[in-house]
Amino acid sequence: MRHLDTETLAAFVAVIDNGGFTAAGARIGKTQAAVSLMLGRLESRVGRKLIERSRRGVKLTEYGEQLIGYARRIQILEDEAFLALQGETEALRIRIGMPDDYLESIGCVLTQGFNVRHPQLQVEIICDFSSRLETMLANGSIDLAIVTRADGRENGDLLRSEAQLWCAAPGHYPERSSVLPLSLFADSCRARPRILEALDNANQPWRVVSSSSHLPGVLYPVRSGTAVTVLPASVIPAGWRILNGCEKLPALPALDLALVVAQNAHLSARRLAQFVREHFQQGIEACAVSA
Repeated sequence: MRHLDTETLAAFVAVIDNGGFTAAGARIGKTQAAVSLMLGRLESRVGRKLIERSRRGVKLTEYGEQLIGYARRIQILEDEAFLALQGETEALRIRIGMPDDYLESIGCVLTQGFNVRHPQLQVEIICDFSSRLETMLANGSIDLAIVTRADGRENGDLLRSEAQLWCAAPGHYPERSSVLPLSLFADSCRARPRILEALDNANQPWRVVSSSSHLPGVLYPVRSGTAVTVLPASVIPAGWRILNGCEKLPALPALDLALVVAQNAHLSARRLAQFVREHFQQGIEACAVSA
């Protein structure tokens, strides 16, 4: 009779969620060697290689990508069973963080869809910069977060890589100024230093005419025609001019959006995390079909 051991599946998930075998061992109370042995047994059991190791960490293979979704759902079912048998109730409140530029394009869509599936659960969205959200995860203020990865880090589950685009309001041409006027997010934004560094490397003079911690504050000077800005592709308002063909504006690196879940996340939070992963995977598959 074929079966998948839930403890081994938990180790598999922990390796991916924590970016390596040592961190996974600390998460589940095992040594690095024990976790490696468990993964070896799992790969032997399914007859497929599930994880590739490199100096940068671990990466799922094609077969690992297939199994990880099942493994997470099995964990959720296991927790459901224990709660039912122990007569405990599931936590009703879930706190998810994200940068506020994604509130409309991601946050509202996710919460509405999740609430249809789980109307008894309450989702609260906390908007802040990614670095602060990671601190909030660590101290237990939120349960999970969608963040922009810092340079050189591969934390969390990669949801998608998104282009950063130069843009301006229709009917205004601030990019023609010899000193480029910018409206940007405040210094805590991880994208901001990359933007300014790219301009300096291109020898393009610039000045920041407005900084804001929130998207409406970034958009207002652009709408008034006094500045250009840089936004993720999915966030740019309809009808705005995309300026990436402008010679004076350098190309910018893509942003990696990742889902990070608190180490001791409760069942409801992990339900939402799985919903987020499925939502983004469906978006990727839809794009592949349309292409």
